[in-house]
Amino acid sequence: MKHIYLTHALSMKPEAVLFSYPDFNTPNLTLPAMQRALTPDNEIYITVNNFFESNDFMIENTLIETIRREETADGFIIDQIFTRDFHDVDTVLLETLSNEIRNRHFIVGPSFTKVPYFLHSRLAELFIDHDVSGVMYDLRDIDIRNFKELQPLAKLKMHVKKRLQIIPLVRPEQLGDLKKSIPLDVAVIDG
Repeated sequence: MKHIYLTHALSMKPEAVLFSYPDFNTPNLTLPAMQRALTPDNEIYITVNNFFESNDFMIENTLIETIRREETADGFIIDQIFTRDFHDVDTVLLETLSNEIRNRHFIVGPSFTKVPYFLHSRLAELFIDHDVSGVMYDLRDIDIRNFKELQPLAKLKMHVKKRLQIIPLVRPEQLGDLKKSIPLDVAVIDG
């Protein structure tokens, strides 16, 4: 299992990193370029969200311009694509972002966990149709040993098979139990 470490600090370690503030707002954008200079072979991901902005037009333009200007990142984590209280997705924005990101990773952020369980499969198919690489699934506040709590994640993983990467967001102490429960290829570690 590949580990991506959630951080807002530079690292000399040979590991994949996700630059983000704890609330998944866009980080200081000098960090990815500095990290690339320090560790040229590391994978670098950044969150591209501005939760302080409430105007839809400004959110869309902020997301697009951040992606256009960020040349260092291998992938982008984006949460601000959901509409109707996490029941749907802005498909026009999704397509625009997919076109901007092109051949880098486009990952839907941990807000996906707020999507009602019965809509997971439908939205996953929409993401697959728009070249989304993966979906983060926030497991930090659940008991990993309780399979009933993991059931939505397991069903989603079975539905998407290898067409879309399901990326759990976990605390370091949860990682061992997660590996025993559900076979996954990638995890984001918070902490």
